Amino acid sequence: MTRFGSIARLAALGGLCLLGFAARAEVPQNGSAYMDAAFASVETMIKASEGRPTLPRLADPVEGKVLADVWDEPAILGKKPYTGADIPALLNIVQKQSRILQVYTLFSPDRKPPDTAKNVVEYQDELTRTHVFLLKAVAASLQAINNFGAHLQADEKTEARFQGIRQMRLGLQQILTGASLALRNPALKPENQLLIARSLAQNAADIAAGVAPADRQAMIAALQAAQPVLKPDAKKAVGEFIQTVSAAACDGLCRLN
Repeated sequence: MTRFGSIARLAALGGLCLLGFAARAEVPQNGSAYMDAAFASVETMIKASEGRPTLPRLADPVEGKVLADVWDEPAILGKKPYTGADIPALLNIVQKQSRILQVYTLFSPDRKPPDTAKNVVEYQDELTRTHVFLLKAVAASLQAINNFGAHLQADEKTEARFQGIRQMRLGLQQILTGASLALRNPALKPENQLLIARSLAQNAADIAAGVAPADRQAMIAALQAAQPVLKPDAKKAVGEFIQTVSAAACDGLCRLN
């Protein structure tokens, strides 16, 4: 299964795992609906641009306003702490943002196989904003899954439920991998490097808490491989992420192998 295909199953897995779970949610009450509406506006704009050689651009004064709405973190994500009750909304948000990544990465104006290497450079501003939003959404999702696991009763700790949690985590980790790969691209502009690197640093603790030790090391190795192309400020932020993840205790979701 492809990375994008795996991510597409996240919301369904979240619903299955949450059967019978009730708690106070921290995602804004209309956050998921806001995401749906903003995403629908972007989709409409993309469809209207069919036949053009490019996708909607953040730098365009009209298109940029529509795109900016889909990355409105306060309106869509609110702020932590996130609980198990937030999982369906968060995974829906993650899916929609991942779809934006997919559209821009796999764009082909002539229906030929996409030139993904060209696309990730050409559309790096739009992709960077999506990576930054997704890093916060992934951190929020991992925190919510951790909260969900911590409140399971003994008779609710079934292998089927744990397998669903593992699959959700795998999909979320693939998004983290995508951000790490973006940083390794030498054509990524310094300002975009810094946006992604800072988002990693800001969300490091919640990411570390939801990832198993071996996967933590894999993340660290991927980011270390990116360091030769990073500018000093971005390298410093990545170093902060690595330091936080390396020092983090392993409890809760981290211990689920």
